Amino acid sequence: MAWHSITENEIADVKTDRKTAKGVEKYMVSKRAVYFEGKYLPISQIQAVSIHDSTYNPHCCCGRGIPVKKIKIEYGADKPLLLMLEKEANAKKLADMIEDARKGEIPCSL
Repeated sequence: MAWHSITENEIADVKTDRKTAKGVEKYMVSKRAVYFEGKYLPISQIQAVSIHDSTYNPHCCCGRGIPVKKIKIEYGADKPLLLMLEKEANAKKLADMIEDARKGEIPCSL
């Protein structure tokens, strides 16, 4: 699978970097990038990370949605990157892993 950066900044060896990544739900974090849906965001581009309560409507209809957590990642684009997670503990863990990578620390293992 070819991974593509959502910014103009590319990682030299994505395949090797991705092998070092740790996962939470459907997202992965390495010391150089956040991986999601066949794309990645270089850690060096991330400006801010925050967790928000939200809901998800699986059938896009009116009514109550399923409660979820969203991680909002600001990286200098017009629209931030939003990552949706089912569990609060997983959202906190993923946000902490991203912050650790921003500080230059290796993301914690699961």
